[in-house]
Amino acid sequence: VALLAVLRELDGRPQRAYRLTVAHLNHGLRDSAAGDADFVAQLARDWSVPCIIERRDVAAEAQRQGKGTEETARMVRYDFLSQAARRAGADYVAVGHHADDNVETILYRIVRGTHIRGLAGIPAARRLEGADVTLVRPLLVRRRDQIEAFCRQAGLTWRTDPTNEDTRFRRNFIRHELLPLLRERLNPRADEAVLRLAGAAGDVDAFLTRLADAALNRATRARGEGSLAISCEALAAEPEVVRTCAMSLAVASVGVPLRAVGLVRLTELTELLGAAGAGAVALPGGYVARRRGDEIAFEAATEAAPAKMRSVPLECPGETLLPDGRRIICEVGAFDPTAFATHCRSRPDGVELVDAEQIRGSLWCRPRAEGDAFVPLGAPGRQTVSDFLTNSKLPRRRREEVLCICDDLGIIYVAPLRIDDRVKITETTRRALKIMLCAQ
Repeated sequence: VALLAVLRELDGRPQRAYRLTVAHLNHGLRDSAAGDADFVAQLARDWSVPCIIERRDVAAEAQRQGKGTEETARMVRYDFLSQAARRAGADYVAVGHHADDNVETILYRIVRGTHIRGLAGIPAARRLEGADVTLVRPLLVRRRDQIEAFCRQAGLTWRTDPTNEDTRFRRNFIRHELLPLLRERLNPRADEAVLRLAGAAGDVDAFLTRLADAALNRATRARGEGSLAISCEALAAEPEVVRTCAMSLAVASVGVPLRAVGLVRLTELTELLGAAGAGAVALPGGYVARRRGDEIAFEAATEAAPAKMRSVPLECPGETLLPDGRRIICEVGAFDPTAFATHCRSRPDGVELVDAEQIRGSLWCRPRAEGDAFVPLGAPGRQTVSDFLTNSKLPRRRREEVLCICDDLGIIYVAPLRIDDRVKITETTRRALKIMLCAQ
């Protein structure tokens, strides 16, 4: 509301050459969402601004893709904004992220593990993927209390998402529990300290990126659509920090979703530079980096021979490294209904909970094979894995990454998409098996 009010005020000035359209997405995740959409529509009418409102079933999409709700909501939201921008003939999409959002994002990245670029926080502007549209964040330098004070002073009303108070979600936990503790026990101005860190990291990252880009260009031997070949000798001669940054630029240049590439994966890539003989690192999005002689080739796994997979017995409980570089972690424990409810709401990508007492014999992981069939959770009956993947409408690269986790009776989990109905959690579940397919 504050963002729209400011842009509407600026829109009336002669030196401004833009026109506004409001875009609002109902994610279909809570009962009050319809009221939010009605509020936005009425506000747009009151202010005589064109308005695009749509509803998407994010929960169903998350189930279809086998991803977490938060991740899917973000993907669907930006897809909607890209489409709305095209419909409106817009070159820019402005969103209302503010400085407090930035602090929460940076803290989460620090705990999860990040590089200098991650410490720089949310960018003030970036291109939307797959669209000739720039995303801008005009309020990123303003704090939440400043924005709310502006709204009160201007007599503006707004709506609040009630789930923002639910600390089971990671961002809410940081906002309501972690940050107050940091302010109380360590630094009353912890937020400002984090933002200063972000500013310094942004300056360092900009300088480092220029060095890494030049180094990557010197090391490049061939470049194509979705592929890149670089000289190991040329890049290995650079300082370690430049090599790591150059690797992040390399994976981004071939189309790998950089948000899914963590510091561990970048370290594995830089280690390929000194590897003797062959080596490979599986990358998100169906890509792979392969050491071939004195070169590393980045390419789609479906265009190269995919990292070879075979049947692998799983440590249960324990961790198993797969031949393609991924890992499977199995944890067994007493069933916790609260933890299961949280899992169902967030549905982290590649993480599933099953009834441990329904497992028969040992667990194995293998590539899918012709004739494989199972009963997908929520489906009316048995179907082949091939038909299930076809109906899911996943990109081919994601289908190629699918694995079958089996016990003595057959498939229990088509990872990372859907478990078999036989092993689902029920009211009688006493022990749960948590299966995590990790990309790095």
